[in-house]
Amino acid sequence: MTAAAQPLPQRVPAPSLVVPAWSLTGECYPIDFTDIDIQWYAGRGVYQLTVSGLKPYTNMDVSLSHEAYRGRPAYWRTLVIGCVKNGLLLPLATPYYITMNLDRFVGSKGVEIVGASRRVRRGVPRS
Repeated sequence: MTAAAQPLPQRVPAPSLVVPAWSLTGECYPIDFTDIDIQWYAGRGVYQLTVSGLKPYTNMDVSLSHEAYRGRPAYWRTLVIGCVKNGLLLPLATPYYITMNLDRFVGSKGVEIVGASRRVRRGVPRS
């Protein structure tokens, strides 16, 4: 009996679960957000900002970065930043919620939250 050589079956393309990053030191860039909430906490006497959305990678750290100003602007700009610290990206969208006190980061009218594709201005609630 002779066996005829047959071509190997084609591999079906599938999304990779691990994607290499550009560098081993990590990458940071603005990411999108879906919701903003600003509340006044009378007991502590401070505004609290909560930003939520979906981060594109499970192992991404999300933070809020405030711009520096000389004087007090009308709207204090805050960027939503996502950082991946290692050389691998796990591409699974995961919800994030980040909360920060706005005791030093409120403009005379409110705040401006900036993501990858949009920016939103919100007035601060009155105490």
